[in-house]
Amino acid sequence: MIFETKTTAKNKVLYSINVAYFALAFIQIVAELLDYNNTALSIRIILPLLLLALYHINSIIKNILFYIVMGLLLISNILFFYINMKLFFYGIIAFILLRIITLVIVFKLTEDKNYLHIVVASFPFLVIFFYLISATNEISEYEFNLLILQSVLISLLGGISIVNYFKNDNRQNSWLLISTLLFVGLRFIVFIERYFSSNLTLAIYRPIEIILSVFAFYTFYKYVIAAESKENKNFITNSDES
Repeated sequence: MIFETKTTAKNKVLYSINVAYFALAFIQIVAELLDYNNTALSIRIILPLLLLALYHINSIIKNILFYIVMGLLLISNILFFYINMKLFFYGIIAFILLRIITLVIVFKLTEDKNYLHIVVASFPFLVIFFYLISATNEISEYEFNLLILQSVLISLLGGISIVNYFKNDNRQNSWLLISTLLFVGLRFIVFIERYFSSNLTLAIYRPIEIILSVFAFYTFYKYVIAAESKENKNFITNSDES
């Protein structure tokens, strides 16, 4: 009876956090369209914290790397908010570190690592992003190098998710594939906005970016939880057998 009460209370808390997460995402879209900067910045800070809360309550393992990813997301959300180029550059560095640690998490949670398959599956993503980079005019050398690095990282994530999904289309790999496709879409939209759009069309892209980012990180959280749950079950099974 006590266990059922605790479970019910936990489910209510999780439901409330989930509702708050998506409600705030909607408010962020409105706030940024109407230039309510203080509100938008506050929500940028709150959303990663809500994902952290969801993970902390739900996770069995509580991987420190996931906490670091959310911390880097919070930092990059703040830095990307400001127009200052120096802060924007630091935001890019934070987001690159986020992407690297994300890859580390996925690699650790991937059971069957076939590097040849991953490279082959990553190739289509690399071709698309490298084509976009080659079509970009008036770009500095350091920005070019950052774009290459970001493209390689997101392409590797795409390759891993596709390989995992086609080898075993279970729940965790489905979440990973959805998350990765959203990340790829986000990268594509940000790239188009920054290098190919006029000022008149910038307002069109911002709501799309927010939606893609909100769902990409949420589905990544769902992937980590699903993968950890499976990993924990395998550990318990192996322990019982021994």
